[in-house]
Amino acid sequence: MKIFLTLILLTGLFFSALADDKDNKPANADVPSTVMITGNVADELTGELLVGVEVKLEGTDKKAYTDFDGNFYFEDVTPGEYNITASYISYEKNEIEKKTIDIFSNEVSVKLKPVN
Repeated sequence: MKIFLTLILLTGLFFSALADDKDNKPANADVPSTVMITGNVADELTGELLVGVEVKLEGTDKKAYTDFDGNFYFEDVTPGEYNITASYISYEKNEIEKKTIDIFSNEVSVKLKPVN
């Protein structure tokens, strides 16, 4: 009888350990480990959005070009501080230094000044 009760107890413990507890998530389960940076590039004088601007995320191998609406994005970026550089023919290179990127601050607007 003791062996039977011990076997039932161990079986119950085994199955309760395997049970999928959906409410038992790690504390940081909702915090993403990477974010997406979105932004646009415009002419400083006219405000016109620029197409084909090269935008680099310094310190990484990430590079993007603006689309027909002047927008760009970087995926899978680890939150932190980055220098963001934008360059375009006939415009001065613009570097945004130490831009903090996290889930609350991940949008960038860049203005380029035409070369005279």
